Amino acid sequence: MKLSYRQQRQLRLIEATVRRSDPHVGAMFGIFGRLYPGQDLPDWEQVAQGRLRRAAARIVAAFAAMAVAITVLLGQAVTLAAPRRRARAQAPAAKRERTRPQLDGPA
Repeated sequence: MKLSYRQQRQLRLIEATVRRSDPHVGAMFGIFGRLYPGQDLPDWEQVAQGRLRRAAARIVAAFAAMAVAITVLLGQAVTLAAPRRRARAQAPAAKRERTRPQLDGPA
């Protein structure tokens, strides 16, 4: 059985805590480790590969849904902000046209 670095570290911390709290139990764990090196977990303690794949698929689906939701929200924010920018950019031009003198002359 292969464990990640993080899992190995956690097991070492647990072992150190047990050895400090109860030296007799720590010694028994040490003996067990020497008697059964490389022993695989029993079937009832192992996670089935199908369950592991389904869990991974659910996690990926959740991340994909979050990415879609964030994209939609950002798109809506940009869409709502765009007309305000246009209105601000067009407002000074509209004011300039109103203040221009009439070229037709006096009526």
